[in-house]
Order: sequence, then C-alpha cells, then structure tokens
Amino acid sequence: MKISIFLTKIIKDNLNQTQYEALKKCWIVLTDAICEENSKPIHEIVGSNEGDALFHSIGYDNPDVLILRWLRARKWDIDAAVQQLMETLKWRKESTVDNLLLKGENELNLDEIQTNKSYYMGYDKAGRPISYIHVREHIKDQFPIEQTEKFGIFSVEIGRKLLKEPIETGTVVIDMSGFGMNNMDYNLVKYFLHLLENFYPESLGLALIIHSPLIFYSCWTVIKHWLDPVIQNKIHFLRNNQDLLEFIHPSNIPKCLQGNHPDFQYIPPSNEEKTMQKAFYADKQGRKIARANHRRAARDYLNITLRWANGDENLIEERKQATRDLRDTFERFVPYIHNQTCYHRIGMIDEPIFNIAYQNLCERNQLNIVQF
Repeated sequence: MKISIFLTKIIKDNLNQTQYEALKKCWIVLTDAICEENSKPIHEIVGSNEGDALFHSIGYDNPDVLILRWLRARKWDIDAAVQQLMETLKWRKESTVDNLLLKGENELNLDEIQTNKSYYMGYDKAGRPISYIHVREHIKDQFPIEQTEKFGIFSVEIGRKLLKEPIETGTVVIDMSGFGMNNMDYNLVKYFLHLLENFYPESLGLALIIHSPLIFYSCWTVIKHWLDPVIQNKIHFLRNNQDLLEFIHPSNIPKCLQGNHPDFQYIPPSNEEKTMQKAFYADKQGRKIARANHRRAARDYLNITLRWANGDENLIEERKQATRDLRDTFERFVPYIHNQTCYHRIGMIDEPIFNIAYQNLCERNQLNIVQF
C-alpha cells in the first residue's frame, strides 16, 4: 500500500486561500484540544489516548486528508470540525476500534460473515471500492446487535484500506430483492447513518439501491428524514440490474446481480496465517520498537505541521518528508496492530509488510537461537 506525496500539492491546489488557512487553523485548534483534554503540553500529546487514536486513524493516509474530511463535513466550521474529531477519537477508544483491527475477523461472528449480507467486490467506474449489501440476508435480531455493529465498523475500516489515491470515498450497492419486513432494522439503519455522518464523514461517494419492492417505500419515507441532505443526494434508486452498468463494469458485479464476477465466498485464514499472527502477538520487543518509531514520526510530523500552520511556508518540503516518515513507520507498525482479512487472501488488499515483517522476525529468532 503506497501513498504519494504529490497529494500534498493536490490538496493545496484544490483549496482556495480561505480553506487553506482553515486547514492550518484546524491543526492548531485540534492540538490545543488534545492538550487540554489530557492536561499535557504539545510535545507530550503523542502517546495520549486521543493522540494515539488520531495517528492510528490516519493510518496510511496523508494527515491533511483526514482533517479535511471533518472540515468539509462541518462546512468549514473549524470549531465544529474539531469538536466532532475529538468525539470521534474518544469514540474509537470507547468502542475499542484498535482492538477490533488487531483481532480482525476473530472478533466477529463467523456465522454472520458467512451470510454474505455485506462484502466488498471490485471498483466502480470512478475508481471507488464497492460494498455490496444484500438486505434479504439480514434478519432482524438473528445476531446480537453489538456483533452486527462491530461487523459494520470493521467493514468501514476495510473500505479505507481499499481506497486508491486520489479517491477518498466508496460506493455502496444495496440489493433489495427478496426484502420483507423481517429484514427491516430501523435501529441498525440509524446506527450506521450516525456512524457515517459523525465518525467516518465524507466516506460515501455513491449509494445505489436496486430491486426495491413497493413495501420498502413506506420504510423509505421514514429513513429519508434521518439523512443529511449531502448523503441523500448521493443515493440513487435503480430500476434493474442493467442500470448498474452505468456505474459499474460487469467484471465487478456479482453473478447474483447478473454480472460476470463469481459470487462472493468468505475465505478463512490458513494455518500459516494464524502462525504468523501468533508470532506478531508474541513479539513484544518488536511491537515496542515499532510503536516507538511511529510515535517519534508522529511527534516530528506534528512539530513541523504546527510550525507550518503558524505561518512558516518554508517547511513544505520538510512536511512532505515528515508525511513519508509517518506513513513508513505506520506500515512497519501494522503487523503488530492489525490483522489480515479475507480481502488480503483474495488479493484486494495488498499489504506485503505482513510477509516482510514475518520473514524478518523468523530470521531474528533464528539468529537468537544460534547465538544462544
């Protein structure tokens, strides 16, 4: 997985001067908020709950991209954007999102995964990753609501790894064929809308609803009042499978929707993958080093960014290098904080760092045995 630093130039070129200054100001206000929340000076906020949550959630992204999501979602109101960002960082901690990413599919209900109610398959014509949802496979109260919510959070996090720059949003295809009232789960719909609007803003690029029966339209009159107008404008009702072709090539449409792609089948982890993950769990020293390196890069990035935000435009190149260092140290940290998924196994997510780090770990362990 790679992030090109040319995004820094794209970001600046796509912002007017007022928006560019708002981005700078947002960094200042956000760091002040984290300092106040933790009663720590700026140089100590990396390593705090909110500091770690911020840089873990940035992941492979250019950090400005993350900040701009909240600024755009809050109509460039800096205080509102920072307030929601702080609430998101607290939510990530309270909802144990990091633990979910660490344990991965082991933290989910396997039976629910295998319903194939929701999965990713290919990209649309605009380059957005596609999430397919077959509503008939969701039976209200079949699984504990907490498990289904966790499945949803995990799916959104997977979607972030599937993004290919400069694309920042995904597409959702909602297949309503076979829909009945036992599939209608208003509380779950409300939860996911809240999730997207508040904790993953600007993540939805397009929603395509297909095969809607008449019975669903009475449900829709309720649901549409919960939608932010921006999200509502991204939703399209399609008449039939043929209409999908306007947005998606047949090679990225499953056969169950008359496309050419084989229907999704969940692939469980191999014994080799399980052995690899156990090795990373056991490598406490490697985890400690990777965490320290990532925090060091986060502190450097934050220091340079705040100097830039306070008016030093001569730091553009240094900031690019700091972004590279932040991304590279995060990548080396990934095997200790994330788990591989079905999408790694089928080749949709390419994170060679797992194999690279495991090979290095095995060589290191072998060397220790020989020296002993």
